[in-house]
Amino acid sequence: MNKRILFVDDEPMILQGFQRMLRPMRGEWDMVFVDGGEAALAAMAEAPFDVVITDMRMPVMNGAQLLIEVRASYPMTVRLVLSGHADQDLVAQCLGVAHQYISKPCDPEQLKAMIRNACLISGDRVSDKVKQILGTIDRLPCVPEVFQQLQEALADPEASQQLLGDIIQQDTGMTAKILKLVNSAFFGLRRSISSPHEAVTYLGIETIKGLVLANSIFERAEPLPTRLIQLDDLWRHTLATASAAKAIALVEGAGRQEADAIFVGGILEDVGILVLAGNFPEAYDRCLEILLAERVHLTTVEQEEFAVTHAEVGAYLLGLWGIPSPVLRTVSLHHSPHLLSQPGFCPEVAVYAADILVGETGGNPAFRTARFDQITMARLGLADRLEPWRQAVLEQPDVHGGTHHG
Repeated sequence: MNKRILFVDDEPMILQGFQRMLRPMRGEWDMVFVDGGEAALAAMAEAPFDVVITDMRMPVMNGAQLLIEVRASYPMTVRLVLSGHADQDLVAQCLGVAHQYISKPCDPEQLKAMIRNACLISGDRVSDKVKQILGTIDRLPCVPEVFQQLQEALADPEASQQLLGDIIQQDTGMTAKILKLVNSAFFGLRRSISSPHEAVTYLGIETIKGLVLANSIFERAEPLPTRLIQLDDLWRHTLATASAAKAIALVEGAGRQEADAIFVGGILEDVGILVLAGNFPEAYDRCLEILLAERVHLTTVEQEEFAVTHAEVGAYLLGLWGIPSPVLRTVSLHHSPHLLSQPGFCPEVAVYAADILVGETGGNPAFRTARFDQITMARLGLADRLEPWRQAVLEQPDVHGGTHHG
């Protein structure tokens, strides 16, 4: 069944240009072209669309106003903004409603690739119920302690880009949001940015300050509504896992840049837990009760309860936000090394191993039931690397509040 794509622009010549440019895609997509926000909503009322792509500056109803309506009424539709304007006001209006941004004029192949990715995102692996939740999320909660550090650093005229990057990369929500922002076409970068330090360097302190303070792209977190897991538990676990994954990567001879990228994958590994626990607290507590009683793996009980795991939910949300694909792959596969086809070490294995080894050292019991898949580790040629990795993890500072003993 063809994916349905809706194009919205108030200039007929631009719509005609799209039609010509995308004519070869008619076998893959059913495309509708309309001249404004009201016409777009009328078309969506007749039949649902998988992706909507709108210009920003239009009379009567601008692109941001249109996407607010789309988010409220059609949360499963992927929302893209196509615009030739990149001023701060526009960024502010779009932050909460657009999943991704495309600059105008756009390269035809880039446009096709972005629409294809959006169509993949709207695929079948995540249930409609979860997609509806994900479609309305524009930011993730930040740990209060880290949020306070960021506010203090932004108020300090002496604060460096390095310090801001160090603070942001401690937190799952901040890291996801800053990568979404810097990889948007508003900033015209020619390559993907996959670490907060790079993001701060490219955007500059003043841009970060304006976006954070004026638009609250990060927000102080409310407590998670679950009984058995709290935001602080999750933060400590992901920070420890990210540090451990980086240490493992360095043991395996990874360069500094690759090790830093693996750290980011570790920070983002449990984005899906934030989504599931925050939006389905009673069901998530049921998962944790079964996990603690039966000592099974977290993804096993998630699959039974939601028909999807936090790894898949996290990768879906980050894909929706245009996060670079190597990070998505790490998040998606950090509990599934059996799906890796190539033997040898890779970022997915680093985060998988770190997650298990950090669980061995303490923290919330929810993170302590995973065990190594010895058959898969042997198939990947890595079975003899577990002890050196364990030693590297034990040498890391302990975020659980005690001291590691090797």
